[in-house]
Amino acid sequence: MHSRDVAASLAALLLVYHQATTWLPLFPWNDIGKYTRKELVLEAAFNGLLMGVGLACLLVRNSGFTHWYPLCYYPFLLFGECIDWWVPYFSDSFAKARGLDYETKFSRTFKLIPHKADKRTPDANHILLHLLTLVTTVGVYWSR
Repeated sequence: MHSRDVAASLAALLLVYHQATTWLPLFPWNDIGKYTRKELVLEAAFNGLLMGVGLACLLVRNSGFTHWYPLCYYPFLLFGECIDWWVPYFSDSFAKARGLDYETKFSRTFKLIPHKADKRTPDANHILLHLLTLVTTVGVYWSR
């Protein structure tokens, strides 16, 4: 299998996983019942569009925008996931500054790591999402 095909397959898997866990109630893996319909639509549309563009770029010619978008987007996505989930988990000051509504939306989801009081603890769903993002990012760089 060509490295471009691997990268595109990983990007497709990431997109499908994200959309499935955004739309499908898979409790205790996710707890989408805590979100409004508007929040779900915005989450799915915004991330689906950005991930979909990344996948489309990997499927077409590797020049110009289609070359650079995946190289910029996937590391940026991974960075955002780390800032949103991992920095607050490991940093007391950052977690307090965020003013998170964690307990309302994620307290009942399945955890692989110990929950820390007053901190956003990544649940199993987000850990898998972050690992898929990391592997996709590596695959994109490998294919370019």
